[in-house]
Amino acid sequence: MKLWKKLTSLLLAAAMMVPFAAAAPSEEGSFPDVDGHWAQAEIEQAVAAGWVDGYEDDTFRPERAVTRAEFVKMILDAIHLTPGCETVNWMVEHAKIQVKGTGPWGIPNTVDYEPNLNDMDTHWLTTQGWTEAALYSGMVVPSDYNNGNFRPEKPIARYEIALMVTRALGQVYEAKAEEGLDITLPFTDSETTLSWMKGYIRVASEAGVVKGYPDGSFQPNEASTRAEAVVMVQRMLDVMEEGLDPDIHVVAQYHIRDPLSDEKDRIVQEKATDAIQLQVVDGVVYASVLDLYQVRAEMMRDNNEPYDIYNDPDKQTPFWWPVEQRIGYRNWLGQTDLWDRYQMGDTEYTMMGSPEEVFCAPVRVLYGQAMIPIYDEKHPNSEAKLYWQSGWNAETQTLTIPVVNKHPYVVGS
Repeated sequence: MKLWKKLTSLLLAAAMMVPFAAAAPSEEGSFPDVDGHWAQAEIEQAVAAGWVDGYEDDTFRPERAVTRAEFVKMILDAIHLTPGCETVNWMVEHAKIQVKGTGPWGIPNTVDYEPNLNDMDTHWLTTQGWTEAALYSGMVVPSDYNNGNFRPEKPIARYEIALMVTRALGQVYEAKAEEGLDITLPFTDSETTLSWMKGYIRVASEAGVVKGYPDGSFQPNEASTRAEAVVMVQRMLDVMEEGLDPDIHVVAQYHIRDPLSDEKDRIVQEKATDAIQLQVVDGVVYASVLDLYQVRAEMMRDNNEPYDIYNDPDKQTPFWWPVEQRIGYRNWLGQTDLWDRYQMGDTEYTMMGSPEEVFCAPVRVLYGQAMIPIYDEKHPNSEAKLYWQSGWNAETQTLTIPVVNKHPYVVGS
């Protein structure tokens, strides 16, 4: 079962509703104060999906300002990063942050990531578990707020929404790459927008998630209304969920590479699997990194792999860097420290200490999980190759993924 589908029970979910937002729409399918509103369709869609609600007096109040706490709960609920779900638990368990210096092989030194906000201990966002989900998913970074004070009841500004939807879409790498550059935004108030905001606003704008006002301005410091917030989150979901669950048969492949053998490349096992979440966007097939490694561990167990580095807790150290949105595995092989590393929004990656490889497209994000490109129809492969380069059989609609690449002369390859 996919990690993001293992959510908390209905009882827990009901208990975590925002206290004031407990009303469903009227029998006509909408709240009276939403009928004819410019955001009516998006509001009704969000309410039907369950990640936003109305008030006890059967109103939605679309023009009311939305607070930071309300928006954090809204966006996390929309992308299924709810308190207690398996993806959030995984993030909490494996969260790291980079510190100064490097270890063996030039690998960055890291310590456990223990984020904290000073003014959130008794707030409902914390007692219901949403603050932990926000911090460990990287949706909220304490250093963004003065002295680590989140001020949860402050109306959220439009630039903050741009920042959070960029994080939700896994595009921090691209946004931060533009810090300090002279960026001109497609809005009339570009020159008065703080430079550190511009990368996030530009990324969110190009994704079609945030837009300007009729006068051409963006007004980054303007408080967002509930209607605006819902529309921006819904646009973000439209981008994130594109091409989900394609009609593709998947075969996971385990093969041995032996340059000294006559066969050179021997397939040990092939098996059909539905345990890998796929997504197809612009002709590129993406797969969940966590699903790939889980299937890899299962296949190595099936074949009595003596160096099960992907399944042995003593030899496997998954890691998640929330601030940088980086994910990977550190594999201990004797005295050698090797990493498989992927960064959301980046095309470069490293596997087993090899030189950096390049994906055909940046790593995407789906519900907090990294989705890596494994096949590009513009450069088709009929057979599976190394480093996740999958093969496609059009006749059978089958994608073969090289899940395990074992080299007999490299322990744990």
